[in-house]
Amino acid sequence: MRSRVFSPVEIGGVALRNRVFVSAHTTNFGVGFLPTDRHVAYHAERARGGAGLIITEPLRVHATSLGRAGGLSASPAALPGLTRIVDAVRAEGAAIFTQITHAGRHSENVFERSAAWGPSARRWNVAGSVPHAMARREMTEVRTAYADAARLAAKAGFQGVEIHFGHGHLLHQFISPAANTRTDCYGGDLDARLRYPLEVLDAVLDAVGTEIAVGVRMSADELVGGGQTLDEGERIAELVDTTRELAFLNVSVASYTVPSIGHHVADMSEGHTPYLAQTLAVARRCERTPVLAACRFVDLDDAERGLAAGLAAVAMTRAHIADPHLLAKAAAGRERDIRPCVSCNFCIGEIAGHRPITCMVNPAAGREADWPAVPEATGRPGRIVVVGGGAAGAEAAAVAAERGHTVTLWESGGELGGQLRTGRRGAGRGHLDRLRAHQHRRLAALGVPIRPHRAAASDVLAESPDAVVVATGAVRRARVVPGWGRALTPEEALAGRDWAGHLVLVLDDEGGWTTSSVAETVARAGARVHVVTSAGTALWAVSEYSRMTAVERLRSLGVSLWTSADADVRAGVVTITSTLTGVATEVAGVRDVVAIDPPDALDDLSGALAEAGVPVHVVGDAVAPRSLLEAVAEGHAVGRTI
Repeated sequence: MRSRVFSPVEIGGVALRNRVFVSAHTTNFGVGFLPTDRHVAYHAERARGGAGLIITEPLRVHATSLGRAGGLSASPAALPGLTRIVDAVRAEGAAIFTQITHAGRHSENVFERSAAWGPSARRWNVAGSVPHAMARREMTEVRTAYADAARLAAKAGFQGVEIHFGHGHLLHQFISPAANTRTDCYGGDLDARLRYPLEVLDAVLDAVGTEIAVGVRMSADELVGGGQTLDEGERIAELVDTTRELAFLNVSVASYTVPSIGHHVADMSEGHTPYLAQTLAVARRCERTPVLAACRFVDLDDAERGLAAGLAAVAMTRAHIADPHLLAKAAAGRERDIRPCVSCNFCIGEIAGHRPITCMVNPAAGREADWPAVPEATGRPGRIVVVGGGAAGAEAAAVAAERGHTVTLWESGGELGGQLRTGRRGAGRGHLDRLRAHQHRRLAALGVPIRPHRAAASDVLAESPDAVVVATGAVRRARVVPGWGRALTPEEALAGRDWAGHLVLVLDDEGGWTTSSVAETVARAGARVHVVTSAGTALWAVSEYSRMTAVERLRSLGVSLWTSADADVRAGVVTITSTLTGVATEVAGVRDVVAIDPPDALDDLSGALAEAGVPVHVVGDAVAPRSLLEAVAEGHAVGRTI
């Protein structure tokens, strides 16, 4: 038991049963920018699992900030749905706040066909739209909209609101010199750039400050050249702490620019609590305001460490997406049963793709009403054989066993994990093994035997199964490269070779984490690396937020990323030719070539089994090679329905 994690705390007069909260994050469950039953079920599940506080996703305060179609607006029409969310969460014993925001220049509003608004006519990146520079009357209109949104939140029963001063949203755009180039009294030095955010804060405090808790979310450091610095973050914290009666200050890092925002949702490559030092630097400037923090608190050890350093509460948001019941399990002495978040960032990648949130390790995320935490027991227990112990097969076996089936799992490699066993070898990818280890513990607890055997159809039929799950994955074939010969496979490249001083050519036709892992691992081992792909974007199959930081790391290691290019190898010299310009570049001294192609689905069982009359379900890469997200989701779905 961790004494700090499970100790109660009061935030702005609101009692929390423990010091772990779920921070605001978009789910894309909205329909017509209004709450749905999915919101109710999603948040209620995390409250039921023991979270002390849930901060729901932002209410967009103004028509110029609606952005994603699945988001939520602060329209009065949202009131009934918001009230249902509040009632469901509070009924489970958790406190509930909401966030209010305007996304500013990021709100390109393709659904409303309206211009984005910002402090200045400065794009957030080269592909972004030029925003409309807000006039004073428009600033007044939006300030009023913030106050109206806070009143709506109070009317719905929320116990607090969080005003977003960070992450490159509108108020942060006023704060950041990288976004605010105004020459009036709202631009210039930090005091001038803070003027409008503080006016908004004052308007909200005047509107609801005596009814509900009012706090601020901020970025300690924007992590952008020319943007808001950590020194400025500390000054902002000190200013609001000494001049406003705030219920809390919720601190993280970054803004919605590339690659900064990738650090806000730091993936496994950045380690545990990578920006805790910046958060604590800001917290030290607050003498009376409780400071909350977010950014990759992976487990309860991380949470306890942050609390011991003086934080009032810590967010374990992605951890709660992965396992809504992590706190309840820990309190019951079942910490080893917690489904681990590995920070793969599929969740935020789905949001960026305008799809409802889901989770690689917890396919039930976002489907709580249909898929309860404890699967419904089968009415007809049977003998199930699962062939293949990768992520898909292990998930199918576990869920089927939980429902009451007698399950046997056959794994030819002897060790569970499939592609996880290779992926965990890559630099910064070791946390993938947390999923493999969890699946192994889960199966052991359920008494599922694992047979180290390569199964033929006759072996399976000899078991007289009632159903078979084929999860045999996919296999990579070595490529013969003209002018070179047989190239190394990714598995060979990640097998611990000596790369010091080598010049390595990586031919990428897959664009996923395998390529990133190979290039980073080899470069960190001392090689000079050239990655060549015919695609127009490097690592196109990596989720957007992680791709930003992966590319940043590769560039820092000196890896050359050649896109829209072809490679021709002759006698240790590679000629890299741009397919856009036709310009050719020669790189001499190639010592190794690694070819990364999509693997081939491996299923030599389902046809024979089906012909024998056995119900067969093929899942994961055995259907077609894809990502771990699809593999675990398909295994889980079969386990629920078989």
